[in-house]
Amino acid sequence: MILAHFLLTVNEANAFLLGCRETKEALLVDAGEYPEGLDAVLESEGLRLTGVFITHDHFDHTDGLRDVLERHPAPVYAYQAETGGCEAQVVRQGGIVKVGRWAGTVLETPGHTPDGISLAFPGVVFSGDALFAGSIGGTASASLARSLVNSIEEQLFTLPPETEIYTGHGPATTVAIEKAHNPFFK
Repeated sequence: MILAHFLLTVNEANAFLLGCRETKEALLVDAGEYPEGLDAVLESEGLRLTGVFITHDHFDHTDGLRDVLERHPAPVYAYQAETGGCEAQVVRQGGIVKVGRWAGTVLETPGHTPDGISLAFPGVVFSGDALFAGSIGGTASASLARSLVNSIEEQLFTLPPETEIYTGHGPATTVAIEKAHNPFFK
């Protein structure tokens, strides 16, 4: 598996490129802007972009989607049929998103937004703004915060402890670290 990280200038959001070494297919996770260095990674690894996964429809995760699709036409996978002003294939809980020989499972993680979804592959999960290292995504009410905490506990904390969590902002972490040290789960 090829994994590349892009730190975007818009709200210091993260975008990730996941690639299959065998098939040379690649998936971009979130597109707050056109990631600087994306073309260089695609070229150096001989990859072609075959999909874009959107964790939630906030500008810092979708504003670059049109630019990405203009240069690399590919299906978009999201919770809703339209995201960032672009048409998307709807994916929901338990849905599968393939990247070459890798199959990722969609996990619904609402709370930060109603359309929040994460994508889990063996050993890694892309959590968007649901879960951060030492924190959780912002919510508009106490009931939404409870909903987010519940979805994290039910969807992300049930993954193996060594699972690496790649977040929408900030550094990566693991399920074990967040279960043991994240103050929202004490």
